[in-house]
Parts: sequence; C-alpha cells; structure tokens
Amino acid sequence: MSEDQQNLLIIRGHIAGLPVADQRGIALAAQKLREVIALHNDHGRLALALVGAELAAEE
Repeated sequence: MSEDQQNLLIIRGHIAGLPVADQRGIALAAQKLREVIALHNDHGRLALALVGAELAAEE
C-alpha cells in the first residue's frame, strides 16, 4: 500500500469517527470540491493543491 493510500484510509477513518451531521457536511463539501475540479480540470487540481498547501502552512 502506498503512502497516499494509507493517508486516504487514515482520513476516511477519522471522518467515520465523527458525528453523522459532520460526516454529511464533509461529504457535501468534498462533492463541491470534486465539481470544481471537474469543471476546471488541471486548473482545479492545482488550485486545490494550492489551497491545501496554504492551509498546511498556517499550522
């Protein structure tokens, strides 16, 4: 299993431990992000990576 696959499992496990209302909110937000990526293709992927890196740099 790759590191990326392990990270995905960890994140999914963390989400599964949250209250159902939070799980639904996360699922909705994730779907909206997927729609942005689908609409903007590579630009959407790079934008998502940019925002993720910005959030990581804040911590």
